[in-house]
Amino acid sequence: MSYNISAWKTKQLKDLVIPFESFAELGSDRIETIIEGAKTTVIIYLSEDAGITGILSDENRNILVGEINLYGDFSGHDYGDFLLPALKTSTGILEAVLVWEGGDSITRLIVNDGEVTEQDVEL
Repeated sequence: MSYNISAWKTKQLKDLVIPFESFAELGSDRIETIIEGAKTTVIIYLSEDAGITGILSDENRNILVGEINLYGDFSGHDYGDFLLPALKTSTGILEAVLVWEGGDSITRLIVNDGEVTEQDVEL
């Protein structure tokens, strides 16, 4: 059983771009694309109904992330196995606060051009 995220709060999301191929190991049932004219929206499902929503750009090679959220069953597994490796290939900035197992611990995730830092938050 994985150690799961109870709550995710995005504090900053600026020009975050993740290569679409970073999610190749996810099954196609966890990736949805919605084509609206010239714009293609992609949803990467990571645990329950949470995940990444963004716009495919550069001939469908990159995802310009519009929203990121991760919580619930299997979120710890998806965080470590899929999200963190994908963020290491990203450009742009993400800062989020994660509450683990109902407050058992709290961490701050900082991503700056693929450099991922996790810090414990003391209350």
